[in-house]
Amino acid sequence: MKVLIVSDNGTTTGYGRIADEIGMRLHKRGHNIMALGYYYDGLLPPQLDGVKLPYWVGSLAGKPNVMQSVAGVMGAFDPDIVLSIQDFPYHVQLFHGSGVDWSKHGRVLITPVDGVPVEPDWIRLAQSVDGVATISQFGVEAFKAQGVQATLCRPGVNVDTFHRLHDEKRAELRGKLGLAPDAFLLGSMCQNQGRKAVTLMMRGFNEFAKDKPNARMLLDMDEVSPAGWNLPNIIEVQGWDASKFLFRRHAVDAGVVSLNERYNILDAHVVLAHREGYGLPLSEAMACGVVSIAMDYCSGTEIVGEGRGVLIPTTDYTVPGTWGGAEDRFPNMAAYVERLQWLHDSPFERHAMAQRGMAWAREHTWDGAADAVETMLLSVDGKRRAWQAQGVAA
Repeated sequence: MKVLIVSDNGTTTGYGRIADEIGMRLHKRGHNIMALGYYYDGLLPPQLDGVKLPYWVGSLAGKPNVMQSVAGVMGAFDPDIVLSIQDFPYHVQLFHGSGVDWSKHGRVLITPVDGVPVEPDWIRLAQSVDGVATISQFGVEAFKAQGVQATLCRPGVNVDTFHRLHDEKRAELRGKLGLAPDAFLLGSMCQNQGRKAVTLMMRGFNEFAKDKPNARMLLDMDEVSPAGWNLPNIIEVQGWDASKFLFRRHAVDAGVVSLNERYNILDAHVVLAHREGYGLPLSEAMACGVVSIAMDYCSGTEIVGEGRGVLIPTTDYTVPGTWGGAEDRFPNMAAYVERLQWLHDSPFERHAMAQRGMAWAREHTWDGAADAVETMLLSVDGKRRAWQAQGVAA
């Protein structure tokens, strides 16, 4: 089966990881894979965690007409199926704006569901393609409620990349950052973008940390982002103690270079988001033996619920968001501060919770995700070939 993956292949976004982890496994299973990366610049061989990808990745970055480039590649590669892994606006552009004769190719998409309801035009697109997968059970149920049957493609964790380090190594890494032995380090590994409740996570931490000289928060993200905030400026404007906030560059400059190492130095990890399709950092941190904190909304509930991590309840206030009008929700800040205090004061309970979370995270593998995708692709390809055979016979 010839499969063209159109996603963030060759780059380290969440979509890029999903696309390449699945793409590599489909390649190993004998499928002919080619990929197009929206943000891959083509200057170096495409890699995932330092390993060269075994298939060609074409660069769409900077192309004056992206869809024309996609159509040209499709004409040359002639895939059986095009697998689009991105947000819905990308799927719409690809499947409705590329000028491709889709009667010759199967159309399959993998997408998150970042809150409900799902935009009606996106539902209509999902109903028109040959296969739909989503990355959370929340997404499966949301699609079902609006008349779309979707396959669950739950992201996995590569335990060779994300795993618990020995306590001695963790202590050594924390020492590089000058953390006191009794320091409590909260981390947030996410994008600095409006969908993430970055400044609310910071505000809650600041309240929690007022009486704790050795409390720190590591913001593992861009310090300034056009899609989010100027975080150093926010700290200054709000009058927060800047010495208690660390950024990714501080950790890297101190010698805590890999993301796995930065997860491992944490006492707890938080990603609160107004909407969240999945949140790979939540499960990656859990695989490293760190308690993750998420909102009790969207996929957060199924990832850290049932005692695997900390769920923060939402307020009654909601507002239609920028993702197709899906409802944005907000964390109960008092509950967030209280749970930070509990994590700080309860190291043994925190450790037990982290162990439960680590076991759960390690259960979900990229092989399992690839199994779900391959089954769907084979079904779509089989139906497509049967339809073509009927057409020829007629």
